[in-house]
Amino acid sequence: AFSGCSVTNGKGRGLVVETGMGTRIGRIAQLIADGDGEKPKTRCGCLPDTSSNQTPLQANLEHLGGRIGVMAIVVCIGIFIFGVAMGRTDPSNPDTAPWLYMILIAVTLAVAAIPEGIPLCVTISLSIGCKDMVKKNVLVRKLAAVETLGSASVICSDKTGTLTEGKMTMVKMWAGEAQYNVDGKGFDPTVGRITKADSGADASADLAVRTTLLSAILCCNTTLATVTDEETGELRYEPRGNSSEAPIVVAARKVGFLEEAAGDYPRVLEVPFSSSRKMMLTVSDVSGRTQLCDGGMALGEGSKY
Repeated sequence: AFSGCSVTNGKGRGLVVETGMGTRIGRIAQLIADGDGEKPKTRCGCLPDTSSNQTPLQANLEHLGGRIGVMAIVVCIGIFIFGVAMGRTDPSNPDTAPWLYMILIAVTLAVAAIPEGIPLCVTISLSIGCKDMVKKNVLVRKLAAVETLGSASVICSDKTGTLTEGKMTMVKMWAGEAQYNVDGKGFDPTVGRITKADSGADASADLAVRTTLLSAILCCNTTLATVTDEETGELRYEPRGNSSEAPIVVAARKVGFLEEAAGDYPRVLEVPFSSSRKMMLTVSDVSGRTQLCDGGMALGEGSKY
């Protein structure tokens, strides 16, 4: 695995083989900063090649300028040939050789054909676009960004943290052929309780609820810790681990299971969650117990796992 990668599931041991600019991310930083030691690319032997950083508008303008330049050179060469062939001379100095006079005419036409006004027109157009963007509370640092944004047809944005809080909570559960409601909000296990869906009675002591939730937290590696909010200074609960396991841990705490409850059942075997199996498997030691937990289902005599 490379630095910057996230561990999604399973267990392993990490061995650091490179640090700093020797890592893959450091290599990427070198490439971005052109600090990889390679010589800068050039065009025509001496001009720097900036085509890789050009916007579509800049590329089109370069292409247009090239076509105008080629056409101007062709026309000037044609005028020079026709003028020399027809013997055109300078009216103010007829003794001048025709080829010398036509060279001056061709160079004058070539200079006049250079579209030096295009950059000015483009800059003015982009400045007007930048002004319109400022009216919509959008600050543009570079004029080229106005053209790039105008070329975008689809803008994708992540809604997590804006329209939602990025938190998953358990609101219902099914156990023992009965449905239960899970009240509360966020990760605070002290707020809310588990009730029966049909009668609304408290179900924290139901055998099916306690058995199901204990079995679920035995398949979880996520913990629930209290941290201090930097903005308000208040204590809040924060899950550390898989976000999909956090609702299970919070629901288990609401029925009275403590943080160390899973530690009372030594884990013998673990098969991590995978997208193909869509489940996680653990085998825990229950030796010496007559029931799975307080208020849970009874275990057979001599049960070990």
